[in-house]
Amino acid sequence: MKPLATWTAAIATLALAGTLSAHHSITMFDLADPIWVKGTVVRYELIPPHALITLEERTDGEHIQRWFVEGPQPEALTRVGLGPEFLKVGDIIETCAFALKGEFSTRGLLAHIDGSFVHGHVLVMPDGRLRTWGSYGKIDNCVRPNDPLERWVDFLNTDAGARGFWCRRFTAAMPLSASAPKSLVDEISKQMATPCDSGP
Repeated sequence: MKPLATWTAAIATLALAGTLSAHHSITMFDLADPIWVKGTVVRYELIPPHALITLEERTDGEHIQRWFVEGPQPEALTRVGLGPEFLKVGDIIETCAFALKGEFSTRGLLAHIDGSFVHGHVLVMPDGRLRTWGSYGKIDNCVRPNDPLERWVDFLNTDAGARGFWCRRFTAAMPLSASAPKSLVDEISKQMATPCDSGP
């Protein structure tokens, strides 16, 4: 099945599941345990209700795993000046993403798609910069033990949306994932130019 047809089928399947009206629910995704995927962009589309990236990841030198990474509404990207040229075929990126859970997984409801469907929360761009992507998830859960402290601090100091996602954990009952390094997360928070308790 071609990527566009696969996306269309996936979104149609989600809609038929009764969990979507214009958008599907955040509760469909396992937000406790992020996964990191690095792959080559083979398709990038601004298709309502969510922008979609198709990545191909080489898992053992020969085998290719296809990932369908949904993100924000296309209108949200347009508002911040990101259009169809934001990503190009051949770009190599990483994403911190959240998989569908239970009955919505690609082993169940979406078993017919050729790949895995995830909601991407943070992107690592080809130049190494971090960028917010989708709104589902907890951004501090995306921190990995060997991540450079400075990269995260710079990201949170220059991206208001990222800072908002980061600070949300202080105002909601959102515990840190067991996989996220608490000491690094705490140090990132300390080095932010504007601490989370100092306004929006």
